[in-house]
Amino acid sequence: MVIADNVGSTENTSLSGSPENKTDNKTSDQNSVSSASSQSDGKNNSSTVSSSNSSSASSASSKSSIPKNNILAVSSVNWPKRFATWTQGKRVSGTFSRNKYGFMNGVYESADGAHKYVSFDIMAHLSWTSSPKTQFYALYETNGQYHGQIIDRSKVDIVKMESYSYTALWYVSIDLAGISADKVQICIFDDDGSYGFWKSNGVADDKTYPFIISSPIFGWSKIDQSLRDADDGIIYAGQSMKYKNNAPRVSQDNIVDFSNATLDSKKSIKFNQQTVVNNELVSDYTISTNLSSLENQITGLDQSGNYGISTDLTSVLPSTTQAIKSVQYGGLKSINITPEALAKKTINLKDYTDPKFIAKLQKDLGSNLTYKWFYYDQLGTSMSQANAPGATGVLGQVWLSIDNKSDLGKKIEQQLNSNKDGYLQLKIYSSGKLVTVGNPILIKGESSNFEVPDLIDFGTISTDDVINGSSLESQTSATDVLKVTIPATTEVGWEVTARVPEDGALAKLNGKLNLLGKDITTSPTVLADINKSGESSYDLDAKLIFSGYHGQVDPTKYSEAINWKLEPKITLNASE
Repeated sequence: MVIADNVGSTENTSLSGSPENKTDNKTSDQNSVSSASSQSDGKNNSSTVSSSNSSSASSASSKSSIPKNNILAVSSVNWPKRFATWTQGKRVSGTFSRNKYGFMNGVYESADGAHKYVSFDIMAHLSWTSSPKTQFYALYETNGQYHGQIIDRSKVDIVKMESYSYTALWYVSIDLAGISADKVQICIFDDDGSYGFWKSNGVADDKTYPFIISSPIFGWSKIDQSLRDADDGIIYAGQSMKYKNNAPRVSQDNIVDFSNATLDSKKSIKFNQQTVVNNELVSDYTISTNLSSLENQITGLDQSGNYGISTDLTSVLPSTTQAIKSVQYGGLKSINITPEALAKKTINLKDYTDPKFIAKLQKDLGSNLTYKWFYYDQLGTSMSQANAPGATGVLGQVWLSIDNKSDLGKKIEQQLNSNKDGYLQLKIYSSGKLVTVGNPILIKGESSNFEVPDLIDFGTISTDDVINGSSLESQTSATDVLKVTIPATTEVGWEVTARVPEDGALAKLNGKLNLLGKDITTSPTVLADINKSGESSYDLDAKLIFSGYHGQVDPTKYSEAINWKLEPKITLNASE
């Protein structure tokens, strides 16, 4: 058998048909006719596409293989340099109508351990399995290089699904385990004069491919795919995305995984249709993130400090697994703040909301959207509507503002002081109907801290140093270090201050403590102004300065208490 090149045609053909078309003209095998009467020219003027609702699952229990001794010996095969045009079967009602041999309905893919099955329905002779000449082979292409493989009959199962006057609808399942290729086409050859195929099967009128039925081309190890409605990289609860690939349909229609387990459990996938475009199979799905499931969903939606929840979409097929797209679910950023910062800073949620997220919602769902904020306090048991300025309003025009004076601010302050996490969730409405929710905002208390030396030791201070004036350096300068640690997600600047008591030893002796080049007085003196996160370290360069003293000197060691303090600076956001 020599297989030559063939020029393909351009088609856009649906593989979905009308189930009622296959109920007419049922008959038993005894009504079969020879090729002389049923296959004389291979022509058929029918244009109706037949359909079968059978699946691999429903027919597996009744599978029967072609006899294993019906293997056609092939001495050599010249594999083509391109794929054949697919052979589209047709079914029409009527006693004297002849159905056209070829592929019907869809192409499916499934797996059982290491076995990877492709299954489909085809129209063929009423007693096709009586033919001793049926042979299956796969033509496949990778990086423009074509190869072929004869498929061992032990890897093929055939089951008759429905009988007609001269033809029958057959279910075929083939194990393609071990084939690695970008694209695959299944071809079936049978030139048996009584039970085989027509010489011309609609593949090519020039009879380049006689007695061959060919499948549409489908993706295998490398899948071509597209995901609409998420091109901007943002998805939201309730959003539906159109997903297409050139692979067979998987039985469970669960072809896409979210890397976030909670989001993945809240998705739904609907298979829409399968078509053939330019001779290639196209499977069409709709992927939805369920609004009802994600409303009030808090746990499992972890944030990284960026807008929304980062998640990867992956296409999972028995033949391959490959990435589709990295997307952001929602557009809200977590809030990390200390109780001290909340006391001095107003939190404006505009600063925690991605403008692209708002723009996408208004584009997709309408410009007249309203919202409500809800707060989940882990000190309590349920989510409640937030009570603070801007807790309700028009999306994109009004913003929630939180300070420690509002009811919501007091709840959050209590939460932070109790070292508990809390959450905010944004619910968005159109004409009073809930249309989507934002990803939950984590409100987490983080502590800024600092370390100072327990003792700054200036050694023994003589009476002359006090009376006549002097500048003394610390004897422990190597360990006189101020260390400050600020959380990475802090939203305010911080400052370290120091002061000495008004009635302290230094004030009585006309002396001053100098740290970081600044005299420490009885009023708070700013030693460090910090506007970055992480750890900062400062050498105190401590000095003790006396300006002269003419009173009674107590000849004992002197000590002074230093009041250190780390606190947020009072600043206003640009949005306030």
